[in-house]
Amino acid sequence: MVSLGRNFKNCLLIEHLEGQEKFAFMKGELSLTSINPAALKAKRNIERQIKVISDLGMTHLEIELDSTDAYLDFDAERRKKINELARSNGLTLSLNLPSSFANGGVCSLREEDREAATEIQKRHIQLAADIGAIHVTLPPGNIPPENRVENYREMAHSSLVNSLLELGKFASGLGLNLHLENNTAFEGICCEIDECLALVKRVREQGVPLYFNFDLGNWLTRAEFTPPPAEPESSLAPIPPDYIKEVRLSDYIPGEMILRPPLHLEWGMLKHSNLKRYARMVKIKKVETVVVETEIRSIEQALNYKDLLRNETDYLAHLFQ
Repeated sequence: MVSLGRNFKNCLLIEHLEGQEKFAFMKGELSLTSINPAALKAKRNIERQIKVISDLGMTHLEIELDSTDAYLDFDAERRKKINELARSNGLTLSLNLPSSFANGGVCSLREEDREAATEIQKRHIQLAADIGAIHVTLPPGNIPPENRVENYREMAHSSLVNSLLELGKFASGLGLNLHLENNTAFEGICCEIDECLALVKRVREQGVPLYFNFDLGNWLTRAEFTPPPAEPESSLAPIPPDYIKEVRLSDYIPGEMILRPPLHLEWGMLKHSNLKRYARMVKIKKVETVVVETEIRSIEQALNYKDLLRNETDYLAHLFQ
């Protein structure tokens, strides 16, 4: 049985605007970008996210850590309460590790940088264990353009493998499943499925458990550089079933460079027939968890986020039932 869940990206932003700031946003005087600092409040409020997920009738919450390390200040008591709250609501949790700034150095060509980034990520993995998460996902890191070609590319791969070996052992020791996520095409590395699978294989060959969290929306950004396939959901086909526990489901609008539009509106490349086949494929591959990713793109969507999330959830629940 596939567990259908989500993370919240910027969907709950409006809840954290107050007074003049909220009024200015509703009048169009503030953009979504300008209110992004409120996102940290929204993402830190995991208790609220659990409530919203439960109200939607979903069974899984992915907690997305952003470019700050503010979550690491959650004390033992709060971590325990989040764990208990999720369990009491019948939810499983996963955690998306941060990739920005020092955290993105897991693929650094400088060993000192890689070691520092790995130590920081271990602290986030410990947080995941403390709140009772079952999966953690590591983005491939930040790789400068000059390090994405020829010999530098393999050096970056080797550095990432070393980090995955270390983090995979650490996560496994805490009872967590570590996943490698694919980048968007704009990062220029670790976007292609074969490339990511090869890295997972290198880690597994050394006896360390690792999985592949395939982010369909990230992969669809390839449409800016190469003609998209008629059935983009078929990209799941080459991924071995034993490489998958959690996957991410999101869409993309080519040309407009809009990532993660609401799936039920069918604005992007994934129409009803595509999503129906996708749902069938994840069941065949015995995927445990599908995490839906949606970002609001307008003031209207921000103000009516409850209806948007409800409509999208009902639409997908019907496909995955």
